[in-house]
Amino acid sequence: MANELMELRVSQNIPAKDMVEVVRTIYPRFDKPLLSKCQHHELYGVDLRADAMDALRKKYPAPTVATPTNVEKSDEASNPKRDTHRLTCRISCRLEDDEYEALLRYIKADGYDTMQAWLAHTVRRYIKRRANKKAGNV
Repeated sequence: MANELMELRVSQNIPAKDMVEVVRTIYPRFDKPLLSKCQHHELYGVDLRADAMDALRKKYPAPTVATPTNVEKSDEASNPKRDTHRLTCRISCRLEDDEYEALLRYIKADGYDTMQAWLAHTVRRYIKRRANKKAGNV
């Protein structure tokens, strides 16, 4: 029953506070944390009583199922968020605050607009130097 509760809330995009108000008409001390526990019954061992679930079904009846011909899927709903960057590999490091501030000052003074531009230039220069050294072109 708790999975039905979660499915009802998510499928109809019902705010938790609205569901709580419906259940409170039967059980006055019902609250949002308890709703969450009912939705995740496998973790908490808490299920919503049948009469409360019936009240929710009555308040929020299941929508009629549309045929595929008149339903359009949005890109956002059908596709998970993807990385749209052309350059997908990344590197990073952590610095002390004063080191980071100094690095930013020096990078801007050298004419780089962004940390990305400076870091990419620095890495490419390093790779080129190492490749030349390995080829014997010191």
